[in-house]
Formats: sequence, structure tokens, C-alpha cells
Amino acid sequence: MMKLVNDVFSWLVNGGATVIAVIGGTIAVKAWPLVHKILDNKEAITKSAKTKQHYEQLEQWAGTAVAAVSVNLDAMGSDKKKEAVRIVNRQLADHKIDIDIENVANVVEAAYQSFKLTQPASDTKVAAPAETINAAAVKE
Repeated sequence: MMKLVNDVFSWLVNGGATVIAVIGGTIAVKAWPLVHKILDNKEAITKSAKTKQHYEQLEQWAGTAVAAVSVNLDAMGSDKKKEAVRIVNRQLADHKIDIDIENVANVVEAAYQSFKLTQPASDTKVAAPAETINAAAVKE
């Protein structure tokens, strides 16, 4: 047994390690394109998942911004949209998310269309309850 260990050690010292290194290097060089492709695919998948998360967050912020600016009855529609885009852009910048202004404006517009469908028409004035009107008359 000792002779076998000694022979293996002598073989490694006298050139066997070089043979193993050459074989291992050849395998590594041949396998690198495959490994590189796998790593690139993983990076692309991770990047697309992160982009999806960013756009989901953008949609949430756009909906919130549209709801916030919709209460300003003095502003026109285009002014409200500009303000909502500004609010969303500030949120994106605060969270270091890079999405171009055109996409932000499109998502804000989609949020506005969705918001418009879920809100009742605001062109009719809601009458105050009779108790409120009578209470106001009594105070005078």
C-alpha cells in the first residue's frame, strides 16, 4: 500500500499534475461557452423579473397619483396628468428605478382611464341632506 501511495506521489510530481491540469483546462475551455450561456440566461430571467416588479410598482403609484390629483377640481385634465406623471417620476427617482417618461405617461393615462371607469360621474351636484339645510337656516 505504501508503495502505491509513493508511486502515485512520484507520478504527480514528475508530470502527472501537468497532465491533469491540461485535461482539466481543456474541459474548462470547452465547457465555458455552455456555462456562460447558462449564466446569461439566468441574468436575463432575473432582469425581466425585476423589470416586471418595477412596472407593477409603477402601476400602483400611477393609480395612487391619479386618485390624488383627481380631487383638484380647478385643474384641467392635461394639468392633472402632468402632475400625476411628475408625482410618479419623483417616486421612481426616490427608489432609483429607471423607466422613461413616455412609459410613465402611458401608465398614468391607463390608470386615469381605469379610474374614470370606477368613479361615478361628477358633473351632477349632490344635494345636501335636508337636516343640514335646516340646521344652517336655524343658525342664521
